[in-house]
Parts: sequence; C-alpha cells; structure tokens
Amino acid sequence: MKKLIITLLTIFTTFISAGQIWTQYDFRVDTSEAGAAIVAASDELMASSFAKRNFKGSSHLDVYISNGSSTATHSFALLQPSLAAHQEWMTVLQNSREGQKFFSVFNANSTPVSERINSFMQSYGTPSNEHTVWLIHELKIKPSDVSKVAKAFAQVEKDIEGQFPSQFGLSAVAFGQDDVTHLLTVGYKSIEELESWEDQAGSNGGVQKFLKSMDKIAEWKGNDLLFNAKVYDSALTIEEFLNN
Repeated sequence: MKKLIITLLTIFTTFISAGQIWTQYDFRVDTSEAGAAIVAASDELMASSFAKRNFKGSSHLDVYISNGSSTATHSFALLQPSLAAHQEWMTVLQNSREGQKFFSVFNANSTPVSERINSFMQSYGTPSNEHTVWLIHELKIKPSDVSKVAKAFAQVEKDIEGQFPSQFGLSAVAFGQDDVTHLLTVGYKSIEELESWEDQAGSNGGVQKFLKSMDKIAEWKGNDLLFNAKVYDSALTIEEFLNN
C-alpha cells in the first residue's frame, strides 16, 4: 500500500477532476488472529486525536463474501470529499507516529492484493447509513457511451421508484484496473434484503429494461459481494458522502 501511495502522490492531479473519491485497498488475511490485530490497530488509529484532527472522510474495513478469482479476504475503503483531502491524509498518515504504528501491524499481518481509486459520479435511490452489505458490479464502458449509461441509471431509478428498497451508485475507475472503467455499487441493510430484491428483480419490468439498455453500451466484467465489518465515519457518513 505504501509504495502505491508514494507513486500516486506525484500523478493524482493529472488524471482525476475535482470531486469525491473512494479508494479500495484489497488485502489477504490468513488467520483470525491476524485479522483481529488489524481491527485493533484500526480502532486505535481512528480513535486517536491525530485521526480526529486530520481525517476528513470515512473509512470502512470490509470483509469479502465473494470476489471471484481474487485472493483478497478484506478491503479498506476510504471515502473522501476530494482528491486533495485524500492526498493530504495519506501524506500526514505516513509521516506520523500513529500511521507508522498502524502500517507496522498491517504489513505484519496481511498481504496486499490490489488497489483501485474510484471517482464517485452519482447516487440513486435512498442513501442510508444502515447499508452495510454491498454488491459491486464491474463494468467496461467506452468513453463515448458514458452519457448513455448515466441516462440508463437515471431512467431505471424512475422505473423502480417505490419498489427498490435501497440505493445504487455509479463510479468511474481512475486507477488500478485496466479492464474495468466503471462500477455499479448497490447497498443493502442485510443479506436478507439483498436476497428479497434479487428474487423479484428477474421479473421486474424496470430492471429488465435497464439490463437490455446496458447490454448495448456496457460489458459486465464481474461482481463482488462484501460487508462492512467496521465503519469509522465520525467525519463523514455514507449519507453525507452520497448526498453531497
């Protein structure tokens, strides 16, 4: 993670426009003891006066339920109001005593798998801080078709209004994955809520219309399912992030 951060600090502003970002750091944990050590280190860092002074976003420690061929078992997702805020946080974190202590525990108990930096574009449905289960659909979209995708998202929001119990969002992948350009993220309050929606989505007219439209302008690349094991959001909640 640290090597990636150092490299990106020099090129961030070249490729991403101003706006909200969320960054994923996927890693593998091999034992429950190692996972517990990382949770404890995260709790200590985010409860510190250093983090309260410097961190302007929201940090989620996620556990993967399913993520295809990836070897990652966990992920840190950092939701921040801007690229500048992210860069500032990562810089001060690396240079602080608190950050060095956290990285020491993290590096000793995990294996990095991948990193991805996403630029948040738009949220649909009803955002809620109670959404802790997330389904991430990976998409490949041509630049000339992005506006069509945005229109398809806006249309399906209207078509399933009053039926869909949750919220979904569209993000662009800025760095970290060559074969994926965008993400469709869908949040749920529970696995039961996800199952209930998926059970009837196949016969939902609005959903089927959306899928037919997307099949013409996007390539579906994969799906990840995860849940929030820990959420540190004293500076920025998911509702504030999605409604901004």
